[in-house]
Amino acid sequence: MAKVRAVLVQAAQMQQIMIDITPYLVSVPPGKLQEGGGNTQYPAPLLFLLNHFAKAIVSQLAQEVARDTHAADPIGILAVTIFSAPEFRFNGHSLIDILWAKYHKVCPVLFGIHGTENSAAGRARLGWRIDGGAEVSPQEHYDHMTGFAAGFGAITLRDFTKSKNESPAPVHLFWTALARIISTPNNEQTPTQYIVLNNMLKHSVPRFIGFYGVAAIAALRTACIGFPSGGGPPGPSGQGSDSTVLAVQSLPHTWHKELHLTL
Repeated sequence: MAKVRAVLVQAAQMQQIMIDITPYLVSVPPGKLQEGGGNTQYPAPLLFLLNHFAKAIVSQLAQEVARDTHAADPIGILAVTIFSAPEFRFNGHSLIDILWAKYHKVCPVLFGIHGTENSAAGRARLGWRIDGGAEVSPQEHYDHMTGFAAGFGAITLRDFTKSKNESPAPVHLFWTALARIISTPNNEQTPTQYIVLNNMLKHSVPRFIGFYGVAAIAALRTACIGFPSGGGPPGPSGQGSDSTVLAVQSLPHTWHKELHLTL
């Protein structure tokens, strides 16, 4: 953390080369960006390094967290700490949009994007990566989605009540992503959505309930019981539910056993 911050602080002081920050803060209205005199210039070296930092976060989630979802937490802490730091903001606005732009590409279902896994175009819409000119295998794709989903929970479900900084990834982003996924009609559900749903919820329940209380319990009930009630995508034989659906349906049993939580 200290090494990353030190490099970024040095870059923030290199103001010989400035760049218009407007195209990189899509979640902030242009009028807000121009507060303070209308100047929208930002240190280019700092923007360059924040972009590489965001790439490194995504890469780490795809590699390390895909194998061990518990590894998402320190990565999430690092991400929000850097993007919440006042010295890296612009007029008080975090540059975390840089990270979300990459997330939108690698894990589209978090943003309500649908697709089919039965065509190349549909798989591309779902974030299926191309490696060496060919699609990665289904297992590799699902592993990546596992890492990104767990990472999304680790980034967005952070408590900033005791921090002097404002959260760059407010908790409502988690709620919105969950709502987008579980609002998908039965005939448009895919294993990718269930993989993401499973792994964004699996280790997030205590924090999610801590933020939303009984509303979170209702949302969890809808996600794990209501959403899969239509059967979800068919299994490999074309009959019954895919194993990814069964994994989501088994979450309430796990939470009851480990957390004494009954949905």
